[in-house]
Amino acid sequence: MGIVCSGHDKQLVMLSVEPMLQMQLRMCSSTTTCKKQFQRNNGSSTLLHHIKTACQPGRLKKALRILQFPNNPIDSSAYVSLLQGCIQKRSLSQSKFIHANKNGTEYTADRISANTLVNMYVKCGSLRDARKVFDEMPRRNVRSWTVMIAGYARQGLPKEAVDLFDQMQSSGVQPNQFTFSAVLPACSNLGSQERGLEIHEQIISSGFQCDTIIQTALIDMYAKCGNMVKARELFDGMPQLDVFSWTAMIAGYAQNGQQEEALEIFRQMERAGLKADVKTLASVLPACTNLTALKNGMEVHGVMIRREFQLGVIMESALVDMYGNCGSMEIARKLFNKMPRRDVLSWTVMIKGCAQNGEAWEALKLFEQMEQVGTMPDQKTFTTVLSACANLAAVEKGMDIHEKIARLGLELDVAMVNSLIDMYAKCGRIEKAREMFDEMHERDVTTWTSMISGYAINGRGKEALKLFEEMKQSCISPNHVTMLCVLSACAHAGLVEQGFQYFDCLSKFYHIQPMMEHYCCMVDLLGRAGRLDEAQDFINKMPIKPDATLWTSLLGACAIYNHVELGERLADFLFEMDPHNPSPYVLLSNIYAAAGRWDDTEKIWKMMKEKGVKKTPGCSWIEVNKQVHAFLVQDRSRQ
Repeated sequence: MGIVCSGHDKQLVMLSVEPMLQMQLRMCSSTTTCKKQFQRNNGSSTLLHHIKTACQPGRLKKALRILQFPNNPIDSSAYVSLLQGCIQKRSLSQSKFIHANKNGTEYTADRISANTLVNMYVKCGSLRDARKVFDEMPRRNVRSWTVMIAGYARQGLPKEAVDLFDQMQSSGVQPNQFTFSAVLPACSNLGSQERGLEIHEQIISSGFQCDTIIQTALIDMYAKCGNMVKARELFDGMPQLDVFSWTAMIAGYAQNGQQEEALEIFRQMERAGLKADVKTLASVLPACTNLTALKNGMEVHGVMIRREFQLGVIMESALVDMYGNCGSMEIARKLFNKMPRRDVLSWTVMIKGCAQNGEAWEALKLFEQMEQVGTMPDQKTFTTVLSACANLAAVEKGMDIHEKIARLGLELDVAMVNSLIDMYAKCGRIEKAREMFDEMHERDVTTWTSMISGYAINGRGKEALKLFEEMKQSCISPNHVTMLCVLSACAHAGLVEQGFQYFDCLSKFYHIQPMMEHYCCMVDLLGRAGRLDEAQDFINKMPIKPDATLWTSLLGACAIYNHVELGERLADFLFEMDPHNPSPYVLLSNIYAAAGRWDDTEKIWKMMKEKGVKKTPGCSWIEVNKQVHAFLVQDRSRQ
């Protein structure tokens, strides 16, 4: 039966006491009377019982009032009960209150109490206080060291964790399985596979190599250090796999860019009859996002719904990102609008989805809404919204964002400067782009590619190629996007022979397998030069099957040079390949119009009407006072 000691609100602390004491305390009319009655009737054993009962979830504040009773020192067992209550609540202020109200008893001499006190500070996020108690302990056992090592590892201080692990062994205390599982994540975060290997050898010599928790920690360590072969070897050798083991393997593949393998392990896990938890699904979802595997992503989302997981803002944002990356903006928008709470990540992934799915205008509107609700953008947000400015050629808005970044004092990381270079280049401010490029102390492949692309799209092909030669001298290898920009520069500059030389270098020197985009660039190169027969011959000799985009590129060249006969053949072929694509109809109509064949032009438009093919209306953007306005053909709404 419970009773409440009375204070100002007659609600001090819930106690479970003997019937006589219950009756006496109910009669207390003031705090002072209550304390006197409590002290007169309460021995230390009863006090411990009261504290333990009061430390039940949700009643910690009431238990803490007992410490205010004078001349009632509590023993270590009661002290540990109070500390455990604070650990459950993760309350630093209450933790410090208990530590400060020991009623004259020194508990650092008691290892159980001291270990719990260190653990309490670690769990409440105060490593400084935890380390102070740890250093004051006259004697430390393996648990003392392990709690402190785990605290450093979890708080993002891996070097301190590993150093403490070394100090522990120097002091003569040998690690146990919990110590090993605590220090291995620190090796992961340091990216130190060499140190991880040393600890792995210690684990084997200590006889803990068959422990499932340690094996999972080793898989995670090797995966985060990029050694998926060793991680898979350990995984395949485990006699018993649990959810955590599968999750570590899935996350490892996803983090190392092996998305297909991550999905395959997830499927094997499901077939093995293990139910994925939230962490598993959080690990497999990025693989779906990076592979633009919408079907798999929807399956993962379905599992979350069926099992009624409480997702939280991070997982909800990951779902928005997945749908946006897979081009399913309608679902992404619905999820975003239903989110009860949005943080900077939520806004950023939604803005990114719009920007990369041709909704740059919508991306800028979302950015403005984000600022209006008081959410502060971070580097990733600015990087994303700058790409939207680039796609709209909204230079005033881009410059405004650049100024905002400077005002906020945000560090211009490489990704953000790359976005600024891309924005200025696509907005025609190529000199400003080059100025930012020259000021960079560190450049990656994207930096060089953005600048080369900028020169190419601004009709300065020779400067683009000159910069590419400088890139090679800097020992940074081009990727497939870089080579796409180089080939595009050759096409815009009319450098056919040089373009073929670079194309031949793709596989010979850069180990890049030519993709459809590279072949399309070569067709465009020949087409712009008027060498249409060579372009057609190039397509026929391709090792991969040409798609509609490539044939349409050649048809576009026929429109430029008014090659009616070849244009008709290509258009008829494209009508069969993709009957609802308006581009071939429009291009053939233009070819007929240029040749003065107006009847044939009319037939094409009639054919489009009969098939239900609609030409996408032209759209233009203008920027007025840093606001972007869109105009469609025959749009009279702004008159």
